Order: sequence, then structure tokens, then C-alpha cells
Amino acid sequence: MTAGESDGLRAIQRSRRWVWIWILSYVPVMWVVKRTTHSDLAAAPFVLIWTVAIVRCIARVMFVRCPRCNGLFHSTHSSPAIWNLLTRKCLQCGLPLHLEKVIYPSLE
Repeated sequence: MTAGESDGLRAIQRSRRWVWIWILSYVPVMWVVKRTTHSDLAAAPFVLIWTVAIVRCIARVMFVRCPRCNGLFHSTHSSPAIWNLLTRKCLQCGLPLHLEKVIYPSLE
């Protein structure tokens, strides 16, 4: 694996991590906003910001390119797919997202 491939895989992992951060942040943020303002109207801007952010993060993950084959990492063909965002390898060339840790490289 080249340095460019490992940097590309780290970028993919980072963008996927942001999706999870935004998904898991919704309930605590809404709870704090509702608790402090006691108003549904005050929560509307936060919901709008959260929605825009999650759509942007998911779109960024959908259109990420594989560092090895330069195809869409989460798609089996040339158009982006939202259904395979949890895949652990490139669906076009099979490049794994997480490298297996080899304890004894001389025994490979």
C-alpha cells in the first residue's frame, strides 16, 4: 500500500466519522435547546443547520473516490449510491478500508 492510498483511506474514514458525529449529536443538541429555551420555534434554526450539515456529510461520503482505482468507493458502478455507506472495502477494486494488523509480517 502506498502513502497516497493510506492518506486517501484516512480521508474516507474521517468523512465517515463526521457522518456519525452529526447523527449522534442531534438528540443531545435538541435536548439542550429545548431545555434552555422551552420553545419549538427556537429549535427550528438548529434543526435546519443540522439537516444541512448531515446532508452535506452524507453527500461527501457518497462521492468519495477510492485512492487505488479512482472509482466511487461506496458504489459498484459509476453513479453514487447511498445504500452502501457502511461498506468496509471499495466495491470496485476491493481495497479494504481498515488494514488488518499483521503481527508477523515475515510469515505472510
